[in-house]
Amino acid sequence: MNRFSEILGKAAAWMQQNKIIQAVSHALMSLMPALMIGAIGSLIQQIPFAGYQAFLQSSGIYTLTQTFVNVSTNMLALYAAFAIAYQYTNTEKKDGFAAGIISLIAFLIITPMETVGEGWAAVTNLPLGWLGSRGLFAAIIVSIISAKVYCLFVDKNITIKMPDSVPPFISKSFGAIIPAAAIAVGFGLISVIIKATPFGDVHSLIYGIIGAPLSAIGGSIWATLLIYVLSGLCWFFGIHGIAVVSAVMPIWMGADAANIAAISAGAAAENIVTYNWVTAIGNIGGAGCTLGLILLCTFAAKSKRYREIGKLAIVPSLFGINEPVVFGLPCMLNPVLAIPFIFTPVLLIGVSYILTVIGILPVGNGIGAPAAIPIVSGMFNGGWRMAVWNAIEVVLVTLIYLPFFRKLDADAVKEEGGE
Repeated sequence: MNRFSEILGKAAAWMQQNKIIQAVSHALMSLMPALMIGAIGSLIQQIPFAGYQAFLQSSGIYTLTQTFVNVSTNMLALYAAFAIAYQYTNTEKKDGFAAGIISLIAFLIITPMETVGEGWAAVTNLPLGWLGSRGLFAAIIVSIISAKVYCLFVDKNITIKMPDSVPPFISKSFGAIIPAAAIAVGFGLISVIIKATPFGDVHSLIYGIIGAPLSAIGGSIWATLLIYVLSGLCWFFGIHGIAVVSAVMPIWMGADAANIAAISAGAAAENIVTYNWVTAIGNIGGAGCTLGLILLCTFAAKSKRYREIGKLAIVPSLFGINEPVVFGLPCMLNPVLAIPFIFTPVLLIGVSYILTVIGILPVGNGIGAPAAIPIVSGMFNGGWRMAVWNAIEVVLVTLIYLPFFRKLDADAVKEEGGE
């Protein structure tokens, strides 16, 4: 057990310390406001009443909500190209803003444009097709390469040096010119070379060879269950489980964005496994789905110890914040709670997936609730059916934890009686 814990700890520590993984994870999480704007637009569009829909169309509100989706969810890769380079370069203690702008330019260089019309009436457009979820993998690759090249040029002093009398902001601007030119020319040449291949453009190459296969693997139920087993093990051994989840976060968040875009375009959402779906149905009270355990502590505990823990943890647990439970109850390294803590989320995700496949539950719409509150999260992500399922899940996790809690509570009562 100690050897396994050591191996798991090293793997999680590597993920937490890996600058690329952390830059991608933090950058995508920082884009949550953009996803929420798109989610608001999509949510307004989805109310299925003929009169309401007619009002949206006649008043121009539908056009406005579609704009919300287009400038947020449908441009997610565009924002990621800036944010990832910014995050990575900041961790290297260099000018993240300059690196982010350069990365954004590089991303646009490899993005194919369309020309509509001929002669004086010709108009060049930048299609949204590669700016949203489909372009996310290209944005990740371009931003990391751009940021690394930028840092390399700065480290090797391949920059324009200005006199000390020049204000710092001007020095920074001139210092970024040579790296920017090298990166732009480099990606321009790559774009020209790829254009001569059957792929036609860099986006198609990356999405066809890397993006689509990784999305299929990372978005599969088996990969999701494995991720949650590993995440539960990390939490159990006192390691933050987000280190594991961050590895697939780009795939899951891209699937959310794709679902929002599909529904806004009048099509059906196709991705079952997404970040907001997993959060809504697999985090009932946080890691380990411990809301049921805390409800038992609050309302059924005979020992003073667990009653007090329940009172302290009930409100944070309702919002999916359960570090006080993991480390304070504790669930960490607690052999009595190991099985329910690690495998309850896996069970809920598996059952929810089956219910979705057979049509009892809807495919998630990609929208996440502002806070991970059971029932509220379900309502946001899948309407009333998901909300009802969340309520059932609360009952299920309570029943699952019940026999294990009784053991803990009985032992605590004995200890308190002996004091």
